Amino acid sequence: MLALRIGTCAALVLSASFGSPALADDFDRNKLREEVYCFPLKHATDLVEELSTADANQKDVVDTVLAPRFRIFDGGDLPQRFFIRGASETNFTVDAEGRVPDFLEKIGNAEDSAALCIQDINRIGRPGDDEGLYFEMGLTPKFKNRSGQYTLVELAEGASDGKVLYKKMIPKVARLFMPDTKHMSLRYEDITTPFQISAFKDDVRLDDDIAAEFYNESHVFSLKALKKIGADRIVIEGGPYQLSPVPSVKMMKKFGVGEKNVTTKVEDKDG
Repeated sequence: MLALRIGTCAALVLSASFGSPALADDFDRNKLREEVYCFPLKHATDLVEELSTADANQKDVVDTVLAPRFRIFDGGDLPQRFFIRGASETNFTVDAEGRVPDFLEKIGNAEDSAALCIQDINRIGRPGDDEGLYFEMGLTPKFKNRSGQYTLVELAEGASDGKVLYKKMIPKVARLFMPDTKHMSLRYEDITTPFQISAFKDDVRLDDDIAAEFYNESHVFSLKALKKIGADRIVIEGGPYQLSPVPSVKMMKKFGVGEKNVTTKVEDKDG
């Protein structure tokens, strides 16, 4: 899919409400791919503008960081060209890892009627919604604290604010259906890293195991489960990571979010 993939929850709500992935509802997803494939630039600019309206107190615990990039899930190559097509054409820079460092600057200078286009000779003839090559904005809200230690109060605030930020990524008519984001997604930089979280109550480590499911390249666990065992804080170990508020795995699976294009289990590092 070459639509703007903006975040698990936003994609989920749009799938539920309109039967289409995030912000992809006004171009033909069923048409077979040609060498050049385009979608409206307005999708991206509207999203960036809407997120900029969030209050500071909604971005003090979690926040979104624009990190546009192409992700490859079919073993193929990056596209030959990524560009803005308007009165003239402007090429983006795409590095070897698929990142697009000048995306925000260049869409800000483009006319509203322009389109984002990808030239990709390797995927001609595939359906418009094929997910072998995926362009994502990388706007899932993430906890700003990376210390490895979190109180349950901080996690709950992040869950609440995260839902507010997700709602800004979707059309107003769909915001009523935004699911709660009372689960946490722990994504290690090395996705083969096993789940390593300890729960504490009054500085005493609890013996209870914390249930987690590996899904969408992340370990997903529940705030409700932490409260049930009486935890007031957690400690995360295992190396560099990102922590984000998300809906439950059951909710994500219900709408097929994260199933087609990502690792769904931790592989044994020793082979």
